[in-house]
Order: sequence, then C-alpha cells, then structure tokens
Amino acid sequence: MGIWEMRDMEEREIGSLLRHPAAGPLVKGCVAAFPSLELSASLQPITRTVLRIQLDIRPTFEWRERQHGSGLRWHIWVEDGKNEHIYHSEIWLLTKKMARDSDSHRLAFTIPIFEPLPPQYYVRAVADGWLGAEAWLELSFGGLILPERMPPHTELLDLDPLPLSALRHPAYETLYAGRFTHFNPIQTQAFHTLYHTDENVLLGAPTGSGKTISSELTMMRLWTAHPGLKVIYVAPLKALVRERLSDWGERLCPLLGKKMVELTGDYTPDLRALLAADIIICTPEKWDGISRAWQTRGYVKKVGLLIIDEIHLLGADRGPTLEVIVSRMRYIAAAAGGQQVRFVG
Repeated sequence: MGIWEMRDMEEREIGSLLRHPAAGPLVKGCVAAFPSLELSASLQPITRTVLRIQLDIRPTFEWRERQHGSGLRWHIWVEDGKNEHIYHSEIWLLTKKMARDSDSHRLAFTIPIFEPLPPQYYVRAVADGWLGAEAWLELSFGGLILPERMPPHTELLDLDPLPLSALRHPAYETLYAGRFTHFNPIQTQAFHTLYHTDENVLLGAPTGSGKTISSELTMMRLWTAHPGLKVIYVAPLKALVRERLSDWGERLCPLLGKKMVELTGDYTPDLRALLAADIIICTPEKWDGISRAWQTRGYVKKVGLLIIDEIHLLGADRGPTLEVIVSRMRYIAAAAGGQQVRFVG
C-alpha cells in the first residue's frame, strides 16, 4: 500500500488497515502533508532545435510549518526517455505562501531538441530531504509542429563593388561623393533589394559595415518611388536618436531638401512640424504612444517606411513594444487602404 493510495482512503479505512483505529486520523494527516505536485506543460518550438517549455506547478499537499518550515526546495529537471541526458535543471523554492495559494506557479525555460524527434522527454521534480516525494510529467512530441526549415542566411553572390553611379540620381551621388566611390560588399549584395524594390529587409551585419547607408538607400527609394510619404526611424536609445539627428541634419537634409524632426520624451514638435517632416526620428515608446491614436493623426497614416535600428534588441525589454509598433503599422496601412508600409531592420 503506497502513500498515493492512502490519500484516497477514509480515516477509518486506514485505521482498519493498521488494525489500530485511533491511528487512522494521525496517519491520514501525515499522508495529506506528504509533499506532492501536479505538473502540466505547454510546448512552443522557437526554432527547429530550440523548444520553449512553460511548466505549471500546483502543490497538492497540506503545508505544515513544523514539517516543511518556511520553504521547501524542489529539484526540477528535463531528461530524455532513456535517462541518458539532462537538458535542463534548476532548483525551485516552494514557500508557505505559494503552497497555500490555489493558483499554479509557472516556470519557463528552453531546451534543445534534435531530429528525428524522440517520442518524448520527461520532466521530474524531487523534493529536497523527502524520500519518495517526487512528481513527473511526460512531454509528448507526437503532435509537435516545427518551424519550416530555413537557410541561416542569404547566399552571397559573386559581385564586384557597385560604383556610386548605380544610384542614377545626381543628388544622391553627391551625398556620398566625398566619402567613397564604391559601395562595400554588403551594400552591393543588398543594393537591388534596398534601392529598386519595396520588399521588407532584415540586414544583419557587424558594426561599421555600412548599415546606416543601407537604410539611407531605402529612404531614397521611398522618396523616388513614393514621394510624399514619411520615414520613421526608430532608435532604442536617445543617444542614437541624437546621433542620427546630428548626422542627417548636417549631411542629408540640406542636400536633399528634406525636413527632419525629433520625437522623444525630451522633445515633442508641434503638429505643423510633424505634418511637414519627411523624416521622424523617435524612440519605440514614443512612436507606440503616438500611433495608438492614428485615426486622429493624419501624419501617422502617411508613413511609407519604418526603419528599426538595433533590432537585435527585440529580445530585450523593448521587444514587445517593437512588435506592437510593427503590427499596428501593418494594420494602419491595411485600414487606410494606401501604400503598404515597408519595414527595414
């Protein structure tokens, strides 16, 4: 007879089993206080090799401070079906308050997965200092759908560096004439997509590889193919906003006759300046707040290009804000029935 079977028995049944009726309530109370957990999990593939697990934990025992103290440590790990590899492990502290809370408690972590997919992994939780106090959960991969297999990067073409004359626009060529004569290899690879199409672009390259000039090519494309639409340049840090304001204010705007405004927590231009601006440089939080009332702000509906600088920070605190901005701008473009917004990161 195990502890779990005794949990379903009445006090008198336990007393009868022990042939000691008076011991039934005492043993029943001890069984109810024996540490146990109820586990459930949801699985979310991040990539074909990384799986995110959200583990919900609900205590199913009676907390007694004399036996359990102020907290009870649990060792939680994920192992394969053959008990050969542990893919994640951590120590989780269950406090008195948490144990008496009726809600479940959530842990989130990522583990590796391999192809071909194994039938299942197992999550195990073992109480520290209690013999036999453990719980386990099977993570079945039977219905798991992995993301499509995608190449890690765009294959590079064997191209010679493009000269500035490829811009075919005297003012644009003058903008760079004193700085270089040919675009660098990365700019050359992406030139056609950046300058001759309206496709969305995600450009990953090291610092100092010319990503700012690449973004300027998309701005030139907008002003050539869709004049009258605005550029929104989103920078996560105010220092980057000031850097763009200084650079473009001295170099780009005077030569091309464009107007630029800053939109941050430190400075908010008036409506007339926003309507006249060709370039709006802002932080994610500021554009998020501005674009929420897009129905009453006509300049928000005139955006043709959204450039997100330092987009690798998507996984940081500003990540949700950036996601909301992109989703909202796509919705605004669809609702307004005009030119689709181009996204560049």
